[in-house]
Amino acid sequence: MISKSSTPSSVPPTQEEVSSLLDTIFNAQTSQASLDACYALTNVLLNSVGFRGLQGYGILAEMRKAAADKKSGVKRESAMNLLGALFERFPPQQPISEVIFLVQDGGVLPSALDALADKGAVVRESAQYALDALFANLKPEAMVIGLLPVLSHYLGKKSGKWQGAVGAYELMGRMADRAKLGMGSKDEEKLKDVLRESMGKKLAGLIPVVEAGMHDLKPEVRTLNPRDQFWSTC
Repeated sequence: MISKSSTPSSVPPTQEEVSSLLDTIFNAQTSQASLDACYALTNVLLNSVGFRGLQGYGILAEMRKAAADKKSGVKRESAMNLLGALFERFPPQQPISEVIFLVQDGGVLPSALDALADKGAVVRESAQYALDALFANLKPEAMVIGLLPVLSHYLGKKSGKWQGAVGAYELMGRMADRAKLGMGSKDEEKLKDVLRESMGKKLAGLIPVVEAGMHDLKPEVRTLNPRDQFWSTC
């Protein structure tokens, strides 16, 4: 069920209008101009067609294309800026967008994890910004049902980049940390209960994934492996 805030409230943009914003995002002269266009696009969508526009206008397809452009660091950075803006704005207002970001057509998270291995520092920074934005805005249920399977699948790929594996393990560790008992409000602790219980149910499937990281040749992967965090939480 879509909340009232996610109901379209204005005339849908034309494909030409969306394409113009995408052109600005991927070809702007400065990073700030690209980022401004990213937020302008999210505002246009959220005030009209909402999450449906992500696929309907080919926005995610264009993002994937730019993220994989080996010849243009500018486009790869802009792709991560766009992901970050979408991750930051959509889940809080339209939780159903989590399905599109994490599940539909394999989701878009692997693009951000792969970008952590980019040779350009600005691309890596933008990718980390996108991952942080997504994690900050996901509900506990979405973390377990959507995020955790995506991370497990990424870590199981032989073609995955080791820097992406570091990022995936780091997100798993943050999930475990968020689930730990603390001194938060009643509502916060209830959310932790949901996350902890759900993670506990998936622990058996996570054991081989997490243990595999302990034998990785890259010290960065071994260091950030969240094995102890999961064991203490679940």
